[in-house]
Amino acid sequence: MSVSFPLVQLVLTAAVRDRLVMTFLFMLVLATSMATFLGSSAVTEQDQFSLVYAAGSLRFLGVMCLVLFISFYIRRGFEHKEVEFLLSRPISRLNFILSHSLAFAILAIGIALITSIIILLSATPDLYGWSIWSLSFIIECILISMIAMFFAMVLSSAAGAALACFGFYVLARMMGVILGISNLPTSDIVDSFLGTIVEIISVFIPRFDLLAQTSWLVYGQDVLQHFDVDRFASGFTASIVKSITVPIFVLLQGIIFGIFITICTAFDFIRKQF
Repeated sequence: MSVSFPLVQLVLTAAVRDRLVMTFLFMLVLATSMATFLGSSAVTEQDQFSLVYAAGSLRFLGVMCLVLFISFYIRRGFEHKEVEFLLSRPISRLNFILSHSLAFAILAIGIALITSIIILLSATPDLYGWSIWSLSFIIECILISMIAMFFAMVLSSAAGAALACFGFYVLARMMGVILGISNLPTSDIVDSFLGTIVEIISVFIPRFDLLAQTSWLVYGQDVLQHFDVDRFASGFTASIVKSITVPIFVLLQGIIFGIFITICTAFDFIRKQF
């Protein structure tokens, strides 16, 4: 169950070769400039508007770059028989999955750190809120990289894998709103049953709506101390977040879902016939 560091280096080299970092930096500059322009058009609190616009747009750009690169890299490896060639070497399938997971996690951490540093340098966020935002964004990027690898391994189309990953991401971002709607008081048995089903599904989906919130950057420790999830989360999730601190919740979610999606990917890849 060891990790092949030459294979990790191969993936990172491919990211540099495909101009992933350069493209991401170029998109960051454009997004930051656009956020500054939109913030300057506000009548009041221009700095806060720019910060919110920048954080939201850069967060989505980081996720988009990771999903597209991982989806097309994995499928290109299958189409060009690179995966079969690597597996002909003294490397197991589990070692292949773990090595790629580590490489993609390194890319995710790098993208998240670059984004966080740009936000810190281009705006004036609350430092405590910024640190928690950065930590949760790192966890989010790692999770989305694992999810992208899973869909790229399972689906035979790079575009299909990317679209499936984006769909999953949107669902994870909207899960709090869906739970809030499903938990509205009702006397209908069918609605109550469907609400229970949604509650069960939410257990197996990372709660991205509770991570990297832009309000943390603006209000910092005040909003974190009064972290209200009642309007956007189920009673189960709300009780967990309120019983532990936000950083611990972020770390636990990242560890649990990261292990879960990696196990699913390894299980499918080990059973795959070439």
